[in-house]
Amino acid sequence: MNQILYTIEDENKNNRTKSILLFFGITLIIFGLALTGTGGYNLYASNIRKKEEMELAKVPVITISNESNKVKINVEHVRNIKNIIYTWNDGEEVTINEKRSSGINEYLDIPAGTNTLKVKATDVDGVFSTVQGEYSYEGTYMDLSVIDSKNLKIQVTDVEGLQSVKYRWNSEEEVMQEAENINTKTMEITTDIPIGINTITVTAVNNRNEKESKEMTVQGITKPTIKVNYNSDRTLFTMKLNDDQGIESYSYKLYNAKVEDVAENGQLLDNFKEKLIKQKENEVQASGDREITDKLALAEGFNYLEIKVKNIEGAESVITGWCVK
Repeated sequence: MNQILYTIEDENKNNRTKSILLFFGITLIIFGLALTGTGGYNLYASNIRKKEEMELAKVPVITISNESNKVKINVEHVRNIKNIIYTWNDGEEVTINEKRSSGINEYLDIPAGTNTLKVKATDVDGVFSTVQGEYSYEGTYMDLSVIDSKNLKIQVTDVEGLQSVKYRWNSEEEVMQEAENINTKTMEITTDIPIGINTITVTAVNNRNEKESKEMTVQGITKPTIKVNYNSDRTLFTMKLNDDQGIESYSYKLYNAKVEDVAENGQLLDNFKEKLIKQKENEVQASGDREITDKLALAEGFNYLEIKVKNIEGAESVITGWCVK
């Protein structure tokens, strides 16, 4: 009886030992699977990140930053960039040709007011990316542009609003124009350009009482130039006429008189013109020629010549000269 009981107890111990070993075995298997799963997940996540990085590297990376009324366009890429195209406010496209792949920087002036900038970067394989943003010119923006040789346009813009704009040609009196209302952000003025080379000074005041000034040298309509010479034997007057805008017409009058009637001791009399007799008079249409040469025969005695030249802009020059034959 005792022997039987002893055998039963040993079998129970063996069963418990097997159960414990089975439990630890299953636990080790589960733990191993868990470790294997974690490693697999990490590997999977790493592959995903690499794929994302590779996808990102396929397109140019464009960043735009605002720097003191300029925008800085930066393009980074693993391949060479073929070109960068940008537009302000859906206007004309401007192309910048590039052959570099990293650290491309371009600086653009921000136009007046608030503007939308669109940028497109394309690599040598034709892959591109685009970005856009809104940028405002801080402070008062002034644009002085010559419309033609007669007129200048002044355009002033401030996103905070303008109070007034005034301008002055050379040392002349200032001309001021006030804004229509407190919400006026842009003012335009057209002014006549004086003849010759001039300096215009423009001053604007915004709604913060801040002043901004700009000075510009402008060449307006030039008057025709006239040169008159006579030959060595004093038989001909030679007239040389020039004008950058083009000569519309010219006219001349030739007078003659006896020397003793108009001069005394080698000096012209104060009333010498009263003694002159008109010999020739002519007016010639020039059709916009910039340079004209004409010759005129001289008579015996005192010859007095008067020439008037008019350019296509309406500016006139007059010159007189005399010669004794």
